[in-house]
Parts: sequence; C-alpha cells; structure tokens
Amino acid sequence: MVVLLTAGPASAGPPRELPGQLTDDTIVIGAADRQVVQQAMDRLAAERGIGLHAVFVSDFDAVPASTWAGRTAELSGLGDSDVLLAVAVGGGTYEYGSWVGEGSTLPVADVQGVLTDEVAPDLAARRWTDAVLTLAGRLQSLAETAPSPETTAGPATTAASETPAGSGTTAGSGTTDGYGTATAADTATGPRASEEALPWSGTTTVVVIGVLAVVLLSGHLLSRRRTVSSSTR
Repeated sequence: MVVLLTAGPASAGPPRELPGQLTDDTIVIGAADRQVVQQAMDRLAAERGIGLHAVFVSDFDAVPASTWAGRTAELSGLGDSDVLLAVAVGGGTYEYGSWVGEGSTLPVADVQGVLTDEVAPDLAARRWTDAVLTLAGRLQSLAETAPSPETTAGPATTAASETPAGSGTTAGSGTTDGYGTATAADTATGPRASEEALPWSGTTTVVVIGVLAVVLLSGHLLSRRRTVSSSTR
C-alpha cells in the first residue's frame, strides 16, 4: 500500500472498518450533498474502475493521520483500485490523511499533488462536499491519462529499480564487464604469457641446439681419431 502524507494539525476514534464509500460521523455533509457525492463516486467506479472512499470523523484519536488512513483501509479490505480520503474536522480545524492501493494504475505523485493543491484548499475553507467532488473529478481525469497496466508495469519497475535497477544492472554488468575485460585480456595476452614463461626465445633455442650438435660431432670425431691412432700403433 502507499500512504500519502497529510496536512493539518495532529489530534481518533480508532481506525475501523468503513460501512460504505461515504462515512460521515460528524454530519458535515447534508443529505442532498450526500447524494451528489455518492453519484460522483458511482460514476468514477463505473467508468474508471476506481473506488473512492471518504470518511469524516471528529479527530484521529492522537494517531497520525496517514497511519489512521492506512489502518482503516486495511480493516475495510480496500484493494489496488481503491482510494481513501480520511478527514478529521473537530476543534474548528481540520486534518486529513489518504491512502492509495499499492497496485493502483494512478500516478501516486499526481494524486498527492491533487490532494495538496486542490483538495486541501477546499478542506481549509470547510467546503467538505466540494473537497470530495474535487477529488472524484480529478481522479477521473488522472485515470483517463494513466497508462494501461501493461504499460505501467515497465515504468513501475523502472521507478522500483530506478532505473538504477537499470543502473544497478549496469553496475552489475560493470562487474560482468570486469570479468569480461579480464577474460579478454587473458585471451589477448595468452600467447605472450606462454612465451614469457620459457627461459629463452625460439631463435635462442635453435642456436643452442646447433652449438650442442657441433660439440657432440666434435667429440665423436675426436673419439674416432684417438681410436685410429691407437690401432696404428
């Protein structure tokens, strides 16, 4: 799961399972507005397959807002295609937390930008209904431009290895390159290495053999000469 950071002061009914897509313990959204919000949620689910959930409570019981949202999403069984907005509205101020399914095709950074730049101003002005409608509308737009899951798989991986995974792979191949270089060097210098292992070169060997042949021949002739001299006597 991906838990988005929150804005506002810290102050919870504990995290709990949500009974529906729109939960309003504080009754800050009127009956007519609830219908409008639910219709926007239904349209988002039908057209884009995204389940938007919103919960309004008086406070988060001293639990960090992002933790509260994440735990509530878990208890409610929300999945990859779901988004949760949790808002605490008590004490004349507000605090919000949000959660996006880990396998969501929505760009998490873009969702965070929508929350910070467009939803938070509505919350700050205590326009609770507008905040949810704004989020629903912007998720609809993001879903229209989001890559398909097949296309997302690549960038998501790049994004996971960073392309450093690419670079990591490069680094790995750097290690492989080290081995490759060593192997290439061994191949290139192999004959020289064998030559350097011999005590002399090929030419020197021929000269030495020639000298030995001359010495052996001279010894043989000298031996025969002595034999002839001896027999003559």
